[in-house]
Amino acid sequence: MFGQTAQTPILTLFKMTKAVYLSLSLLLAIACTSTNKTVEKSTSEASVLPDSIYRFTVSFISIGSGIDGKERQRFNVFVAQFNSDNEVTITPEMVNWGREGETDYCIEMADLSDDLQTKFIAETKELLNASTLVRYKENSVCRQKRH
Repeated sequence: MFGQTAQTPILTLFKMTKAVYLSLSLLLAIACTSTNKTVEKSTSEASVLPDSIYRFTVSFISIGSGIDGKERQRFNVFVAQFNSDNEVTITPEMVNWGREGETDYCIEMADLSDDLQTKFIAETKELLNASTLVRYKENSVCRQKRH
């Protein structure tokens, strides 16, 4: 047994711990590299084109019990009346995205004057301000349809 040294349990434990730390460090480095590639890819694919921006979006949301159907109906009547009163044609693009009737009304208003756009948005907010199940966005991208 000359030239051979008996390994003590402490030395064996130290070597195993060192191997585990090296393995974890390698896995962490690989994971960080793959995450960066994913972020770069999704960022470049998600670039927004100017023509995909909608001037105004009205979202009818749900918090577990469906949307506010009465407010949605009031909004539909309001849009028809606004079109008639102002001799314009606002045609919202409706995007259904939820399981309980959640819907976005994405509205382009390129054909309307700035004053009419402002008027439409202000009157819409005033009409629907009492509902906690309605949200608004200006100059935003329309949500993708649920498949």
